[in-house]
Amino acid sequence: MPYVASFDIGTTAAKGVLVARDGTIHAEVTMTVETHYGEAGQVEQSPEQWWQAVLSICQRWWENGISPNDVAMISFSGQMQDCIPIDEAGRPVRPAILYSDGRAARQAEQIKAFVSEAELRRWTGNHLDGSMTFPKLLWLKEKEPEQYDRTHAVLISSKDFVIRKLTGACVTDPTSAATTGMMDLENRSWLAALVERCGIRLELLPTLLAADEIAGEVTDQAALETGFAAGTPVLCGVGDAGATTVGAGVTEIGSMYVYLGTTGWAAMPSERVTGKAAGLFHLAHLPKDLLIAIAPLSNAGNAHAWAARVFADDPQSAGSEAYARLEQLMKSCSPHLQDAYFLPYLHGERCPVQDPHASGCYLGLRPTTTRGQMARAVLEGVAMSIRQVRDLLAGANSVEQMTLIGGGSRSAVWNQLLADVCNTRVVVPENAAYLPSLGSAAAAFVRLGWAASYADFADKHLKRQPLAVYQPNPQHRPVYEQRYQTFLQLYPALKPLFGNL
Repeated sequence: MPYVASFDIGTTAAKGVLVARDGTIHAEVTMTVETHYGEAGQVEQSPEQWWQAVLSICQRWWENGISPNDVAMISFSGQMQDCIPIDEAGRPVRPAILYSDGRAARQAEQIKAFVSEAELRRWTGNHLDGSMTFPKLLWLKEKEPEQYDRTHAVLISSKDFVIRKLTGACVTDPTSAATTGMMDLENRSWLAALVERCGIRLELLPTLLAADEIAGEVTDQAALETGFAAGTPVLCGVGDAGATTVGAGVTEIGSMYVYLGTTGWAAMPSERVTGKAAGLFHLAHLPKDLLIAIAPLSNAGNAHAWAARVFADDPQSAGSEAYARLEQLMKSCSPHLQDAYFLPYLHGERCPVQDPHASGCYLGLRPTTTRGQMARAVLEGVAMSIRQVRDLLAGANSVEQMTLIGGGSRSAVWNQLLADVCNTRVVVPENAAYLPSLGSAAAAFVRLGWAASYADFADKHLKRQPLAVYQPNPQHRPVYEQRYQTFLQLYPALKPLFGNL
């Protein structure tokens, strides 16, 4: 049976799956990945551990009877917005600086001395800050000149390093490159003049390839180390946000997904950069004529966890027990009896408002308000925020369905709240943990001719995956419409007070 070997190299784990031609997932293997956190806010990883994780996954496959000759193609997804300098032999010259490391804030301001913020937004579709690869490159040049001089290439995504080990090629994809602050989003090419004007050698940047383009073939040396057959084609693959978007089946205008992790985001395809809100990000999508518009949320699963800790029957209970108690507590609460509102900005907010000083607030508490109602108000508040960013992203386009992924999607109460608040059908894939792997496998399906397009892959395979479906309750619609209009007034009314907290 022919397979696509698909790897997803994330921040906390590397996953490997084999995807058969019928879209079924086989031989799932997960290896943990460690992160170093420095006292000054540094966030780094050793690229070699990504390679070792891939070697361990492959070894497990061969031990379990998979034949390397059954692997028709290899594809990847991986964390993006990294700075991974390597020497001419492909060895890291220092640990990778991860996307969440903001050490290069001063260098970001230096870049803005060469080009205005408005021009950067027009070219890249995004703002520029110290977490992006471009200013991190300047930081490397200024703070670690010896390592910079030894650098032969700078890779952007964790998957790019593994591809270099497999094929010898230094490549990245447009979705990952869109997180660097160095790519012309419309033309999907490096901003060569700006990069050189800022003193960075253009030859350091990897070759830009589409996700479904072949980066190279497994070399003889890599075959010895991994067990893959020499000559097996290796795709460029795609950054994790692009892979997750495709894996969620969000490949056409009007489709949308929401990630409910500790923090979260809502994303949907777009034909152009939208200037509706400063908090939106734009990435290149796998379909070449589309972008991914993303609204980041600082409050998602972390608000859910706070509610579980505060309102569960036993505040000392931990993990799944607290969430189960919270779920039971909220099930008994009818929206028709709900007085409490909650502004869910426990950690400030990035979108739909940009305010790091905003905080969580209750309104409408009565002597009759119960713990269950207060807990339900927390998840309802996040649902209201998601509706705000849904409307921001969609504009005049209707959204008939939202796909939910991430740990928060395990809450049936929250899923139904989202369906009711957004008046939209909500679906939760059963195998959500492997959506990035399916998304990167989609690129191989397109390259191999197993799917005519990414939309065809979604129709044939993703939409047939087991789903939990939540339909909006028409009886609740008038209640939530009224509550949503009140919710929209909370932040503007309270904003003047947040600076005094």
